[in-house]
Amino acid sequence: MPHPDAAMNEQTQHPDHHGVVVPTGVLIAAGLLLSFTIVMVLGFRLSGQEPTAQIPQYEQSLISRALRFEDGPNGSVQVFEVHADQDESLVHIVQSGQGGFIRGVLRSMARSRNAHGIAPEHPFVLNLEPSGTLVLEDPQTGQRIDLKAFGPDNIDSFRAMLASEEA
Repeated sequence: MPHPDAAMNEQTQHPDHHGVVVPTGVLIAAGLLLSFTIVMVLGFRLSGQEPTAQIPQYEQSLISRALRFEDGPNGSVQVFEVHADQDESLVHIVQSGQGGFIRGVLRSMARSRNAHGIAPEHPFVLNLEPSGTLVLEDPQTGQRIDLKAFGPDNIDSFRAMLASEEA
């Protein structure tokens, strides 16, 4: 009769199965869930209904301004609105030592333009979306920055450029 330890060593070296055992019920439930999801999506698409959550249409801005930024005297940043006839009017001045967030966003967008070989004289577009989101867009590179993500104080620094008339 073999010694009990010998049988244990044999089981340890040669297990009966080599994979993970998944209960049949779990596999059936996963298959049913996947099938149900596919049928529902297919039915929804074939019915012609539009999804309730859609990618926002950026053309529907409440307020939109084409803005060009230029370094001014004594470290200030001058903000010009570029009109349809290409005339410009000074609408805002960021004083030296102020507007760190504005300067940071503009540096980021300027780097993107430099990487694409785009001249700095093209204006950016500042949009107020129907949802209240403020977006700074560079039409030249397609870059869009949702300013809402940076908090109310930072949004207000750009919102002032929408509200201001000629400086």
